[in-house]
Amino acid sequence: MRSTPLPLVALAATGLLLTSCAGSTAAGSSGDAETVELTTPAGVDIEIPAEPQSALGFYTTDLDILITLGFELADTQPIRDDFTSFPAFFPQEELEGLETFGNFPEFNLEAVLEADPDFILNGLGYEENLDGKLQKIAPTYTYNAFDGGDWRDVVAQAASDLGREDQWQAWVDQYEERVADIKARLDAADIHPVVADVGYFDGQVTTSCYGVPCLVFADLGLEMHVLMNATDEGLPASEDYTELSAEQVGQLEGVDVVFTGADEDGTVWIEDDAALQQNQLWQNLSFVQDGAYFPYNYEMIYGSPSGMDAFLTVVEKALLG
Repeated sequence: MRSTPLPLVALAATGLLLTSCAGSTAAGSSGDAETVELTTPAGVDIEIPAEPQSALGFYTTDLDILITLGFELADTQPIRDDFTSFPAFFPQEELEGLETFGNFPEFNLEAVLEADPDFILNGLGYEENLDGKLQKIAPTYTYNAFDGGDWRDVVAQAASDLGREDQWQAWVDQYEERVADIKARLDAADIHPVVADVGYFDGQVTTSCYGVPCLVFADLGLEMHVLMNATDEGLPASEDYTELSAEQVGQLEGVDVVFTGADEDGTVWIEDDAALQQNQLWQNLSFVQDGAYFPYNYEMIYGSPSGMDAFLTVVEKALLG
């Protein structure tokens, strides 16, 4: 997941805008409020309000994490350029009345500045030079939420750094309680399918152990198809996707239940391609013949509390009804 750089002219204009406005924005944000000093995973020392009143999540997962950790939100928040609103599985009550602007894959730093945040949470730590630009707008906690590991590890560290351990633990406790309940019901019903997360892109069927689906499968003790390249911990054995051409899709034989990404508008990728629907090898797969594939909003895979809860619900309904 990489961003598309802004045109050089736009970047230059943004730099001038941030340089001229950053001082007054930062001063106005903190005021006389109590502050907390900390060092971010990016190695930057920052000073943030002890109780931010206008926090901004730079990516959609960051916004969900801010809500989970109990932060007061800025009145304007970013969404993906290919979305028209916040993901439907996010907590809608906390998002009611907020304005939005597109901010991925291209970054809209002018709109971030206009949102007037007093704190920014930025999980795109893999983006070089982004942290420095955001620090000119407001104190920013930058971390890498997309390093291929379990997103919960880096968010747990962020919660600790930001003094929100109790809020984080509350989410962990309710999630683990749900997992235990679903596992018990699966065992009681002797439901133990082989599962896979399957997508379709650029003429090829794909599967991998990237993101939330793999973690949820592992948490529930479900057997994942070998092509997902999962470790025993439910993490990817490699960063690569398994890509299957039209002649190779039969290698998915043995998968009982598939979970598959869908666009915000509900378009299911593996249903949308005419060539795949005419591929006899694909049509002969048992999960295709049985209709045992279950769509989910692809934004769930990127790792946030609401995404994890929502995907767990998708699996629960698929396997238990």
